[in-house]
Amino acid sequence: MREQARDAVLVIGFAGVSGGIATRLIALGYRPISVTDPQAAAARLDREAAPVRAAIVPTHAEFLAPGALWRLARANGPNSLRCIALGPQVDAAAAEPLRRAGVRFLVSEPCTDRELRFAVNRALYDEHGQSRLHVRTATDLVARIRMGAREKAGLVYSLSADGCYVETDRPCVPESFVSVHLPLAGADVELPARVLYANVPGDFARANLPHGMALSFLGAGAQQRAAVSAYVDSRLLEQGIAPRGDDAVAHGAMTRVWARLRLLIAPMRTGRATP
Repeated sequence: MREQARDAVLVIGFAGVSGGIATRLIALGYRPISVTDPQAAAARLDREAAPVRAAIVPTHAEFLAPGALWRLARANGPNSLRCIALGPQVDAAAAEPLRRAGVRFLVSEPCTDRELRFAVNRALYDEHGQSRLHVRTATDLVARIRMGAREKAGLVYSLSADGCYVETDRPCVPESFVSVHLPLAGADVELPARVLYANVPGDFARANLPHGMALSFLGAGAQQRAAVSAYVDSRLLEQGIAPRGDDAVAHGAMTRVWARLRLLIAPMRTGRATP
């Protein structure tokens, strides 16, 4: 099978131009493009044939002047560019200049490869034509997947109210039906689900995802869905990641809390679908 082209990620201003973050991105299945500053990034974008939709900058980069990354995004033409700041955790006062510079997401070090992969994938895909009805979050849950008399365990890489992606080297066959047990805090739930697709070892079609399977929940009751949504909300607060667009309206009571957290979200046009 022909390997799918790796998604490009701009790596702007890290030590030695191609520091450890570039190495981590390669191991996770991306193609890092290392440059020194936004001006060099704009020049490189002019030479790139494939779209570049995500960038990573150091949290304390000297070039993060107001609007610097917005100008870079505009220079990218029709290809939207979402910028992630990676570095030591910062408070709300330190986060505001990053927002003004054009940073969209903030990821605090030390972060695991799973957390980094999730942040990059969200910047690459969740806002670029792969709309989601419900916001999703990274988790450290261990799910139990049952199909008939067989049972397997897997890490829940991401979770939303309508489905999850389970990391496992033994995914079930696509279109099969399973039961998913999620050990949520104070409210374990059992949900019927359908396997949407599997990402197996040796399959290069989804090189930037861990091996596993995507599941869509079926016929979840109101109480079960509420338990999952409550867990997702709590994780978003812990991670500093807030829902956007229509989901943000539904979670309006928490907006002031989210505004003090580490996610920096640019204004979105009303009516746009959320991940």
